Amino acid sequence: MKKIFVKILCFTSIVIGSKSVFAQTDAASFVRAGKQDAGKLIGAYLLPITKGLASGVNDAWYSTAKPLGLGGFDIRFGFGASLVNDDSKVFTLNGIGLNSDPKSEFLLNAIGGTRDTKQPTLVGNGSSSRFAVSVLNPLDNSQRIFIDTISSFSGTNSPVSLGATPFLQLSLGLVKGTEIMIRMMPIQSGDFTSNGFGFGVKHSISQWIWGVDKLPVDISGIYTFSNSNLEYAFGSNFLDADRSSPNALSVDEYKNSQKLAVTTTGHQFGAIISKKLSIFTPYLGFTINSATSEIAMKGIYPIQSVRKNGLVPEKYNDNITNPVSFSNTVNATRASLGFRFKMLAFAFGAEYNHAFLADQFSTFNATFAINIQQLAPIPKL
Repeated sequence: MKKIFVKILCFTSIVIGSKSVFAQTDAASFVRAGKQDAGKLIGAYLLPITKGLASGVNDAWYSTAKPLGLGGFDIRFGFGASLVNDDSKVFTLNGIGLNSDPKSEFLLNAIGGTRDTKQPTLVGNGSSSRFAVSVLNPLDNSQRIFIDTISSFSGTNSPVSLGATPFLQLSLGLVKGTEIMIRMMPIQSGDFTSNGFGFGVKHSISQWIWGVDKLPVDISGIYTFSNSNLEYAFGSNFLDADRSSPNALSVDEYKNSQKLAVTTTGHQFGAIISKKLSIFTPYLGFTINSATSEIAMKGIYPIQSVRKNGLVPEKYNDNITNPVSFSNTVNATRASLGFRFKMLAFAFGAEYNHAFLADQFSTFNATFAINIQQLAPIPKL
């Protein structure tokens, strides 16, 4: 599983992976914890991914409060990361509400630990416990049958996670201090694809406030919407069935359907103030943010289970579709501090976004742009 996410992280130029990567068989072990518990287990381990993406999806839309003039344009590339807090580096089985009922169909128990033993998330430190997976004996529900062991998984001991995924943005200046922005996120590499769309508008509000329009600063309001979709097809790393157990589908049915999908959507509304000092422009922003990031394992997966076969219990492949889907939502206000250096038509910007609430990570990002402030005189209306 880590192989999948380290690949995504590499596309964001943020390498947080360790020297080893999870094989697809480890992802299979997560699913074999049972459909309900698999979602909780994977969701806890990958919390820094969903929380980081939701925290950073609204990033890097601006690098100054001053809107582009008529015909002016800005073409920029950017990416970012989120700063992981300590609470998102560990979890416990009891803490995530993993099933503990001995009468449940699937049961997960830590080997060499307890249900309160701290386990690392993707960016945590150290290795997890190993876990034993058992199911109820269909002939005697007072007994359980061991079916699998989930191998230890490790954290990458990283202070950062995903933030703003790489994007290409075009901004165009209109009349009356208005600027529109369109964002795209196209990536294609082998089994990995990324696409997305966003739009935004920035409008000068200082021009409408008597006295403020005379101040040596620019103040604007901003609204943006962002949507990104990342997808990784497992390809040759797909999870095949145990061919010694009945109920296996064809190899192609598993191979062609299994994939990982990450979808993130966000909105922000707020205000920016900046001051141009020669080639250097510092700015402050204050925005209200709402965003959701969802990760799903899609396709058909063969899960080992046990059924009654005459007078004996029999292991078999239970084929489940779209077994895991989990999300993280953030709704918070945040403050931004950033700057832009511009020489001729080339600009570089950097920004830090401080989250005030624990359900959101603070983030940082960088942008590179070709910027032409204005191409046509503003007509008198």
